[in-house]
Amino acid sequence: MDVKYDPIIFSQIEALDLEQFIIGTYLMKAKTSDLLMRAGAVAVEQTTGTWMPVPDETPEVRRNHVGRIIGVYLVPGYEAVLPEGEHTCIIRIAFPWKNIGQQLPQLLSTVFGNISMTNNLKLLELEFPKSFTAGFKGPKFGIEGLRQLLGIEKRPPIMAMIKPCTGIPVDVIKRQFRKLVLAGVDIVKDDELIADPAHAPLEERIKACMEVVEEVYQETGKRVLYFPNITDRQDRMLEKAKRAIELGAEGLMLNVHASGYGSLGALAEDPELNVPLLAHPCFAGAMYLGESTGMSSHLVHGKFMRLEGADIVVYNSAYGKVPSVRERYVRIAQTLQSPFHHLKPTFPSPCAGIHPGIIPTMMKDLGNDMVIGAGAGMHAHPMGLEAGVKALKQAAEAAMNNIPLEEYAKEHIELKEAIDLWGIYDPSKTIFELTS
Repeated sequence: MDVKYDPIIFSQIEALDLEQFIIGTYLMKAKTSDLLMRAGAVAVEQTTGTWMPVPDETPEVRRNHVGRIIGVYLVPGYEAVLPEGEHTCIIRIAFPWKNIGQQLPQLLSTVFGNISMTNNLKLLELEFPKSFTAGFKGPKFGIEGLRQLLGIEKRPPIMAMIKPCTGIPVDVIKRQFRKLVLAGVDIVKDDELIADPAHAPLEERIKACMEVVEEVYQETGKRVLYFPNITDRQDRMLEKAKRAIELGAEGLMLNVHASGYGSLGALAEDPELNVPLLAHPCFAGAMYLGESTGMSSHLVHGKFMRLEGADIVVYNSAYGKVPSVRERYVRIAQTLQSPFHHLKPTFPSPCAGIHPGIIPTMMKDLGNDMVIGAGAGMHAHPMGLEAGVKALKQAAEAAMNNIPLEEYAKEHIELKEAIDLWGIYDPSKTIFELTS
């Protein structure tokens, strides 16, 4: 007699050698007469099978390569009666990682390949064994290494972005860059919207900014890291990365999600590119914003970025201009900071609408191991750019010393002016058009 539920596919987690499997957890909604078979179809689709059995999908092939259903959990947890209609469940699938190899593009092709184009299926979590992550070097510097490069022991580093986002020529960028560096920022990055445009070519931009870095270092002894945006097609990206290093750049920035997974890893594992890497989040929302489709944001911004080798990950804060659930933005940071096998921890940098009134709330959520990144929160300060940088530093100082912002602002005019203009974070109010 043929058994309906193949015992190779429908398994228990205790039956598996977990070092040989990557476990995916999914949220699935379906109107079906058999949720187990629906879950099994997902596991088979992403490993050995298709919609009909084929001759060479032998029992031996299944034993060695098929995905295993190790959990199907109804939400709510019905036991006695299952109502008719659509049902929600959590399913857990164990994928043999020997199908994949130790690389991110094929991992995604497996755990969320064809099934990403179905309705009502979201990848919530991936659990990686040490045997799999051993094939990834991860961040070269990480939090500790970046702190050493910057000479910053405890406080959050301050990062500035060139603004406006695009359209300004190299001479204006150079003038702005000098102001930012003299104002006391630790890191300057390009905006994600400027890579190698005709009005500000990459090489000219790097030369101009590195001249400023050296000049200010000679004048003040302060070293600043500049992260030029080298986003391009992968072959040109690698060429630009190496040219940037030749020109003196001590960091590199990539629009990771627009460039494609594997691009950042190619930079991180190139022995000629011994500099920290910054991952920008643009385009990532296409992958995680669906409530019942896509992937969880802590995978997209967290685990994947550490595997790929990011030293700093920029993503949207829950308190800024781009909507985000607070628990999700916090979980991303935890995924970047907490132990993950041999991989070094990565600096989270929640950005997009950051101003001094937000800093204490973010530091209470994430601690000191975060990069404070701001654009308009510096540039649009009513007392000017230098005051904008000082106000952010003052907000961080107040948070580190557990002093209320209003109290600290009494003796710090730059902070006071920022608070008067933008306020202190209030969950019942917003000053941002995208969140109103």
